[in-house]
Formats: sequence, C-alpha cells, structure tokens
Amino acid sequence: MSLYRFARTTALLTLAGRYRSKLFKLFIAVAIALVTAWVFDDIALYLDGHKPEWLGPALIVKTLVVYGALVYAFWQLRPGSWAEPKEQKPAAAPAAPTETTGDTPGPLDELLDKPKLVKRRDAILEKPADQKTSGK
Repeated sequence: MSLYRFARTTALLTLAGRYRSKLFKLFIAVAIALVTAWVFDDIALYLDGHKPEWLGPALIVKTLVVYGALVYAFWQLRPGSWAEPKEQKPAAAPAAPTETTGDTPGPLDELLDKPKLVKRRDAILEKPADQKTSGK
C-alpha cells in the first residue's frame, strides 16, 4: 500500500467517524428511496392485475417516499450543515478572587473567566485528599 493510499484511507475513516450520524441518516434515506422504487414495480404489477383503482394512489405514495428521501438527502448535504455545532456558552461562573495588587486584571485573570478552566479548577479543588496526584 502506498503512502498516499494510506493517508487517503485514514482521512476518509476519520471523516466517516466524525460524521457517522449524518452519514448513517443519509444512507438510510437513500436506501429507503431505492428499496421503495424497486418494490413498487412488484406492487404495480399486482395492483394492475387485481385492483387497478389503487394504482394511482400507490404511485403517489411511492413518489412522495422517493422524493421525500431525496429531499432529505439533499438537506443533509446542504452547505454548512457538516460544520461542528457550536457549543453554547454556559452562564459565567463567579470569578475567584485574584492575588494581584492592582485593580487592573492581568492576562492570567482573563483565563479564570473561561468556563472550561473554571470546571477543571473546581474538579481539582474538590478532589478527595486520599487520591494520588501523581501521573502513575
């Protein structure tokens, strides 16, 4: 296997893993459309022989299912729909008192307002004393 093929396969697998949910929904929509179109031929032959008055409504239902799945597939592929959803910023936690001597906040004081760092700080401070803090 060449290095290019390895890199290409790795990139495709990474994208497939990241967008697994959307790809699965897209695959299901296309599969429903294809199976419906394929099965309708048998249903149309049966209805034509036994109940010709139901052939029109069956064609309408088949058309709605196939084109509905196609519209859903195109809706999933619209530009910008594959971007990662933005996380909503939670309400800001009250900032801890700083040990600066002046009233002006320093560059490290701005980090205290970041929600992820506040949560990590709280998790470290609330850790029970009997747990080891070493990397092992």
